[in-house]
This record gives sequence, structure tokens and C-alpha cells, in this order.
Amino acid sequence: MTEIISSFVMLGSKQGAVRIKEKFNKAAGQIQLFPYSGIAVPEEKLAKLGFRMSVIEKYLMFYKVFEDENKVIVYHVLNGTRDYPTFMNRLYQQGE
Repeated sequence: MTEIISSFVMLGSKQGAVRIKEKFNKAAGQIQLFPYSGIAVPEEKLAKLGFRMSVIEKYLMFYKVFEDENKVIVYHVLNGTRDYPTFMNRLYQQGE
């Protein structure tokens, strides 16, 4: 998220950076309160690993719900135009 917010600032859009940061924070708060409000990742391998995602504008926030520990962990936020299945599968092949 930090890189995305920084890119807005570097492109001269401080207002855009504030706006997207607020939206990311709101989305993170939403999934903290309602962990299953995001959707299961459509890509089968990632779904089997327990990844869910929330859509924020053109960005995808990937997270997992750990019911036994009563927590949610956000793993990555990616631009939705990226090939997220390839990127995420490379990072999480064995499933954490």
C-alpha cells in the first residue's frame, strides 16, 4: 500500500494519495470487522490457500482469515491490471 500511495505523491497528486490511503484504510477496517465481506479469490490455487480479496478502485487487496487466532492478515495490494495469479502463486506456492 505504501508504494501505491507514494506513487500518487511522486506523480504530483497529494490529494489522490490521501484519497486512496483513506480507501485502503476503510477496506482494511471492513475486512477486520467482517472478514468474509471480501470475495474468495477466483483463481483456484490461491483460493485453496485461503486467500480472499477486496476490490478498492483498480486495486486488489489480498488477505487471509485466521479464525482460530481471531485475526486477518493483509498480504498484498496489487493493481488489478497485473497478472495477480502468477504474481501471488510465485510468492505463496507452498501456502503459508
